Amino acid sequence: MRNLILFAVFLATAFQTALGEQDGDWTYSVTNNQATITRWNWGASGGAVTIPSEVNGIPVVRIESEYGIIFGAIWNNYINYNITSITIPESMTNIGKNAFYGMASLTNVVIPNSVTEIGERAFDGCISLQNIAIPNSVIKIHDNAFANCTSLTRITMPDRFAAEVAQIGVSGQVATDYLINTLANNDAFVTAVANKILAKSGNYGLSVKSELETFATKTELTSSLAQSRTDGINSVLSNPNLWTLYTTSQIQNMAVGDLVLTRQVSGGFVLNYDIQQSTDLQTWTPYQALSLPLNGLPTDKAFVRIKAKQADNLNSGNVTPGSSGTSSNPVNGGGAGDGGLTGSGSSVGGD
Repeated sequence: MRNLILFAVFLATAFQTALGEQDGDWTYSVTNNQATITRWNWGASGGAVTIPSEVNGIPVVRIESEYGIIFGAIWNNYINYNITSITIPESMTNIGKNAFYGMASLTNVVIPNSVTEIGERAFDGCISLQNIAIPNSVIKIHDNAFANCTSLTRITMPDRFAAEVAQIGVSGQVATDYLINTLANNDAFVTAVANKILAKSGNYGLSVKSELETFATKTELTSSLAQSRTDGINSVLSNPNLWTLYTTSQIQNMAVGDLVLTRQVSGGFVLNYDIQQSTDLQTWTPYQALSLPLNGLPTDKAFVRIKAKQADNLNSGNVTPGSSGTSSNPVNGGGAGDGGLTGSGSSVGGD
């Protein structure tokens, strides 16, 4: 069946060529001293083709093929085209039916402002065409003019064709983009939407004009923000603990302390220390005496520290225990006869 259809198209094209008048590569017909291009005779090798503005002195105003193919030929059951660019003359007013039908290699065509009408399937099957701009001079586009232009990514045309996008063969994202741009640039549409929002502001979660007028000015907002920043800085500096921040002196007070190691007669060492607790790094109270390793630290306090306390008698063999919260624990190490050692260090824990 396909072969029969293609053969019929071939015969129609050949018949049309035979009946038309010739001027170089072009076959044409004449009506009222105006020429219509009906066939390109493959006198050129393809690539970029320019449609003449006149043939044998007659102005070219139309390009159309009612049944046949203008550009191409039947070969191995396919319609072959190798034209990549078409230049349309300013004399052209009508891009007629099947004008550029099936031109698979066509990537560039500029429609001049002289064109007023684009015919049925004029660009049908131009699968390499990506962009097309239709001038404002065009007042009529027929069905499927851009059908099967599968590579088309953008089409520009007057907004009067917004209701005919699907009819002329434009679909998908290309059609959506065209409609959005058309409506966005239509003052009447934008005004209608704005009035709708104004009338139904409560339903759209927007403020009405009277509410907007009570908003602060830019100067007032700037001044308020500056004052808020100053107040915030002053609040942090005056009472950093309120913001769960601690000063350098508080951190150092928590972290730094003296540790005193005292050697016993037996050769061992004793670490004398107090364990204290705090909730604010300012007020410290004794916790309780503990033996190393440190276990059972308070779980309800943010900070725990060890405060070193020198033994009552550094030279005696016995160490007098401290008061509540004071602990003496042996630390292994050192040999008999070693002298007393003092050191500096700290230990901090938290829940």
